[in-house]
Amino acid sequence: MELVGALAAGLAVFAGFMAALPSRAQPTLGLRLRARAAYAARIEAARTLLARARLEISPGSYLALGVVAPLALGSLGLILSTPMAVLGLVVGALIPRWYVRYLVGSEARAASDDAPRVLRAMVNRAAAGGTYPDLFAAAAEAARHRWVKADFEEILGRYYANEPPADALVEVRRRQAGRNLGLVYDALIVLTRTHQPASAAGEVLASLSEASRANQSIARQAAAESRGLRLQAAILAIVIPGLFLYLTVANGELIAPVTATPLGRYVLLPAAALLEVAGIVLSWRITRLEA
Repeated sequence: MELVGALAAGLAVFAGFMAALPSRAQPTLGLRLRARAAYAARIEAARTLLARARLEISPGSYLALGVVAPLALGSLGLILSTPMAVLGLVVGALIPRWYVRYLVGSEARAASDDAPRVLRAMVNRAAAGGTYPDLFAAAAEAARHRWVKADFEEILGRYYANEPPADALVEVRRRQAGRNLGLVYDALIVLTRTHQPASAAGEVLASLSEASRANQSIARQAAAESRGLRLQAAILAIVIPGLFLYLTVANGELIAPVTATPLGRYVLLPAAALLEVAGIVLSWRITRLEA
């Protein structure tokens, strides 16, 4: 009986162990799936951002740059002090994103400048009895910005390649950084999916044209008023580090308390660098106007 009991106990322990294995492996599998999903989401977000910035680099390279840049600036900052290394890590992590968003803003402003012109050409062609390919061709002819022209030419080429126009418009819509042209593409997607005639498209685009001209007029006025503030911020951002470098070369003893003492290297210099970066970021955000 003792042998049977021991055998039964052993089987019970073995069965319990085998039953516990899937529950232990499941969190690991779930963690891998979540990590893959998070990486795929980051790749897709980077692909959309790079497409709007019109940068022809892979999303993986962009994400890798977000790792390499902090390490490079952190290593340079470590030459001075540990706080400067931490500041270098933070700034290095933000620089690629700032640069790409700057390019997106530039593309948005250029597209917004073309939006009233493109809308006017499409409305005139629709009023003359043109079809959707005629509207796309008119937009490509009226556009001055190369990417706006290239997008409408691509849509026209896909149309003649027997691709549904709504699918081509959806694909190109993902690259649009400007709000006004984004609205134009959204309207064209709805019109083509619902099989509305080009005359109805002309009426919808005419209303968008009036709103686009009003928005562009307000944006230009506000940009003109903020240009002076942005120029002042740029001058201060250049003059202060330039003055520090000049004193370093001309009279190193004058700034020795900042560069040669523990208080300066670990407190004063990192604080000055942090305030400089914060001032640039805040000045840019206050004076920035997105199209």
